[in-house]
Amino acid sequence: MSYAIIRNEKYTKEKMLQISPHNERQKKSYSNKNIDKNKTYLNYHLKKPIENTYLKEFKRLKEENNLKGQIHKNSIYVCEMLITSDKEFFNNIGEKETKRYFQESFNFISQYKGLGQENIISAVVHLDEETPHMHLVFIPVVNSVDKNKNKIRKISSSEFWKEKNSYTILQDRFYEFIKSKNFDLERGNKEKKQKHFKIEDLKILTNFYETKNLKSELEKEKSNIIKYNNMKDFANNETFSMKSVEENLLYPVITENKLLVEENHNLKIELSKAKNAISYYEDLENTNKKLEHNIKLKDIEINSMYEIIRDLSNKYDKLIKWIKNKFGVDKSKFDEKIK
Repeated sequence: MSYAIIRNEKYTKEKMLQISPHNERQKKSYSNKNIDKNKTYLNYHLKKPIENTYLKEFKRLKEENNLKGQIHKNSIYVCEMLITSDKEFFNNIGEKETKRYFQESFNFISQYKGLGQENIISAVVHLDEETPHMHLVFIPVVNSVDKNKNKIRKISSSEFWKEKNSYTILQDRFYEFIKSKNFDLERGNKEKKQKHFKIEDLKILTNFYETKNLKSELEKEKSNIIKYNNMKDFANNETFSMKSVEENLLYPVITENKLLVEENHNLKIELSKAKNAISYYEDLENTNKKLEHNIKLKDIEINSMYEIIRDLSNKYDKLIKWIKNKFGVDKSKFDEKIK
């Protein structure tokens, strides 16, 4: 059974600049080997940015829609929804229904939490990769009030995703919505807590392309196995001598069997690498969390030292002022004596 798939990523200014050329197909070459440049002309927008970069479009929409909120260098500027299913699902429903699937998904995000189409930077459907999917990039805007209690629209990722299980809620709502539009899809298993990897990172970690090639070769080898029709032709046209049986039936079967065993072995090795790679990636993430925790502790220590230094500096200034008032000694002369 196919699943309704929706994923969300949050991007800072720097990351937003990186995804723009990929999504909008502005590059001459791509590290993603899954992109077929001969099919890029099939890609289409449900909303196309006016500016040639997401940053410029972000600034344009911020001004045009009068969006408030403090935006710093490390703030979340935009979010990106990746919407798709599996290749079999799209093959079964055909081109017309595939377009409707992405249009309905676009409508869902436009309405989600009162976002509005005006705050969507780009919504582009990619058909030049193995499985159709849509990249929808939007500014996380919420309703709020300013200090004078006036209603405003504010950029705030933390408020847009404020619920503890906000991504689970998103997936539930999306599944309910898309199901109501008569798409025969399933909701993923909510009980099974799966690690959320970025798609391209996951492909690298799991030796995606190498494993894919091995599977392809395995299918080719299977197609070469002698079938019933081969044996029937043999019976009609060959004499049943030991030599002809060995050369035309036994040897080809043995040879193909060896190739299949070898390909299957290689496939198992690649899948094993994938499992180990994911485990290694999780270990790195845990180490990174510990390092971040230690850095925060060091920051606290540094701030404490800064407070002590500032306090000492204030006391020094007060001491100099007292000495000048008491004894009439100039600060510069006092500094010379200290040195």
